[in-house]
Amino acid sequence: MSLRALFRVELGRLLCGRLTWLAVAATLLGPLAGYGLYRPAYGDSMASLYLANPMLTGGLIGAAAFALLMLASLEKPRRSRIAAITDAALSPLRLAAVRLFSVLAMAVLTVLATGLLYLPYTWYKLDIVFSLGDYWLATALILLSGPVMGTLLAAAVDQFAYRLDISLAVVLACIVFSQGAWCSRFFLAQWCVPLVTALSDAFGSAVIWRTALYSRIVWLCLLTSLYLLSLLGVRQYGRGLIGSFARHLRFAALPLLAATLAAGGGILWARQPFIDHSPADWMSYQPEDRSNTALTLAGTEIEARIESYLLGTLSGTASYRITNTSGESQELYFELDSGYRVREVTANGNPVEWEDMCNDYIAAREVRCVLPAEEQITLVVEYGGMPKMWNAQEELMSSAGFISGKGIELFGSHLAPSLLLQLAGEETPVTLDIALRDSMTLVSSGTTRRGAPNGDGTTNWHAEDAGAGELRVFAGDYMCRTLEGGGFPIEFWYSAKYEPRLAGEGIDIMQEAIDYCTEHYGPRTFTQDKPFKIVQSTVFQFGGSASGNISQMGESYFSDQNLASPDKGADSAEVLAHEIIHQWWGLGVSLADMEDANWTDEGMTTYSTYRLMAELKGEEYARANYVEKWERTTSQNAQSFYMRHPEYLAILPEAYAAEVKAAADSVNWYDGTALMIYRAEQKIGRERLDAALARLYTQGGGELPPYITLGDFLNACDLEEGEIGRA
Repeated sequence: MSLRALFRVELGRLLCGRLTWLAVAATLLGPLAGYGLYRPAYGDSMASLYLANPMLTGGLIGAAAFALLMLASLEKPRRSRIAAITDAALSPLRLAAVRLFSVLAMAVLTVLATGLLYLPYTWYKLDIVFSLGDYWLATALILLSGPVMGTLLAAAVDQFAYRLDISLAVVLACIVFSQGAWCSRFFLAQWCVPLVTALSDAFGSAVIWRTALYSRIVWLCLLTSLYLLSLLGVRQYGRGLIGSFARHLRFAALPLLAATLAAGGGILWARQPFIDHSPADWMSYQPEDRSNTALTLAGTEIEARIESYLLGTLSGTASYRITNTSGESQELYFELDSGYRVREVTANGNPVEWEDMCNDYIAAREVRCVLPAEEQITLVVEYGGMPKMWNAQEELMSSAGFISGKGIELFGSHLAPSLLLQLAGEETPVTLDIALRDSMTLVSSGTTRRGAPNGDGTTNWHAEDAGAGELRVFAGDYMCRTLEGGGFPIEFWYSAKYEPRLAGEGIDIMQEAIDYCTEHYGPRTFTQDKPFKIVQSTVFQFGGSASGNISQMGESYFSDQNLASPDKGADSAEVLAHEIIHQWWGLGVSLADMEDANWTDEGMTTYSTYRLMAELKGEEYARANYVEKWERTTSQNAQSFYMRHPEYLAILPEAYAAEVKAAADSVNWYDGTALMIYRAEQKIGRERLDAALARLYTQGGGELPPYITLGDFLNACDLEEGEIGRA
C-alpha cells in the first residue's frame, strides 16, 4: 500500500473521529481567550491586543488539543490490540509517519479555517492600521506553530514512553514551562509558540517575524530530530524500547538524519544573529575609558544603504576628518553595533589594520585601530550587518536600532561607528546620505532634504546635524504637522495611517496643550534652526523617550485602547492632550520620590490635563470629568478589601496579586497624585500653585536632582507633609 493511499485512509479515519473535531473546535475557539482572559503580549498597540494575544492563545490551546489528538491516534491501535496485525502487514515506522502527517494536515487545515474565521473581526478592530500581510504572518508563525510543535513533541514522546498518560503529562508540562518566567526571557526558549511581546501598528514588526521564523526553524530541526530518533523506538515483534532501537538501527539514514538536524538546530541556536552577548552583570561592569584626547574630530560624512529590508541589513561607509596633534601614531577605538562587522579601514587612502575587541556591551562592541602620525587624517570605515538587540532587553524584544520595510530607527553606533575621541566644537558637522523606499520619509535630529528618485523604487535623502549630540534618524510613512510653542515651531511627525484619527480636533487640542504648558510652565528651549520634534515611534520602544531635540511618542499612545483610557482624559482628544503634556512632565522634567513610589509624572500630567480642560470647556465640565472621578476612584481603592487587608494579598496567586496591585498603583499614580495636587491648589490658590510648578519645571528639584520629589513640591507650595495626603 502506497504512502499516499495510507495517508488518505488515515486522514479519513481522523475526520470520522469525535476527538478530531474536539481539537478543531478548541483551536477555532482558542483565540477568544486572548481577547481578555489571557494576554501574554506586553504591548498595548491595536495589533498587540487584537492580533498577537488571540494568535498566541489560540496557538497554545491548539498545541494541547492536537498533542492530545496525536497521542490518541497512536494509542488507539495499542488499546484495540490491532497493532500486531497491522505491523505484520505494514511497516510500523511507515504507519507512525503517516499518522503524524495526517494529524499535521488536520492542524494546517484547522489553522487556515481559524485564520479565515477571525479575519473580518480583526480587520474591523484594527481598522486604519490593519495589515493583511501581518495578519497571515501571525497566523502562520504564531497560530500554526502551536499545533505543529505540539503534534511533533507528542508523537516523539509517545514513541519513547508508549503510555498516553505519561506522554500527555510531559507535553502539557513542556507547554506550561515554555510560558514560565525563565523561558519568557529568551526567544529561542519558546518551543511551542514564538516570543511575541508586541506587534506594531504602523512601523512594522520585522523583529518579531524574523525571530519567530528563526526560532521555528530551530525547533523544527530539534523536534524533528527527536521524532526521527523516536521512530527507532517504535515497538515491533514484541520487543521493548531497547530491542526496537537495536533492530531499527539498521535503517542508518534515520539516526544520521536525526543527528544532522540536531546539529543544525544546535548551530543555529548558538549562532543566532539577533541578540548581543553583553555580560550578565552589566550593571557592575565598568568599561574602560578609551577616549583619545590627542585626536580631534572635525567632521563626519556617512553614506549608508539598506541592503535588505527583509533581513534588516545595512551597509555603510563613514568618513571622518581627524586632527592628530601629537605628531605620533595614535591608537583609536570606535564603537559599532554588535551586529555590524567592519569590512575595511583606511587612513588617508592607506589600509589600516584593525581588531574587533569582541566585548559586547549594551548592543555595541569596540574596534581598535592605529592611526598614522600625520596631522590631518581622513579615516574611512566600511561596515555592514544587522542591528542586534541588547540581551537585557530580549524578553521585551526591544531594539535601540531597527530596520524594516515599514520603519527605520538608527542613531549612534547603530548608524555608523562612534569614534572615542574629542570633538572640535559644538558645531562639529555630521552628514548622512541614504537611499530609502519611495514610500518613506526621513526624519532626523537635524535638517533633512529629499533628493531625486533613483528610478528603482528608492529616493535619495540627505541629513545634517551638528554638535556633541548623535545624529538620530527615523524613516517611515511620516507626515508632519507644525505646531507653535513659545514662538518656536514644534514639529509633530506621525504615521500617515493615523491621519484620520488626528485630523481636526486631535491636532487642535494638541496645540492647545502646547500653548497651556508653554504659558504656565515655560517653553521647551529649542531654536528655529533646530526645532523641537515630537516623533511617533515603534511600539517596541514601550512608551516614550527624549534625546536632544527629539521626543519620541510610542505608537501605542495613539491606539484605541490608550485613547479610551479614563485615567488620562474623558475622550480620545483629551488623552492626546495628556500625552503632549508628558513632553513637559515626564520627558522635560520627571517626578520621583524614594519614599513615595506613587508620586509620578502621570499624576502631574493628569492634573495639567484637568486644568487645560477647565480653560477650554469650563470648570463644571472639568470638575465632573476629572476631580469627581479622582475622588471616586481613590475612595473606592482605599475601601477595597485588599487595601484594607493587605495580609490577604500575600496569599493570593502571584498573577492575581499582581493584577490587584497594578490596579491600585494605577489609581494612585494617576488619580491619587492628581488629587493631591488639586488639594494643594485649593489650599494655596491657583496662581501660587502655577508659580510653584513653573519654578520646579525650570529649576528642577533639590532633594533628588534632577527629579522633583514630593518634598520639593511641598516646599515650593509652603505646605507640610500630610496636608494633602492621599484619600
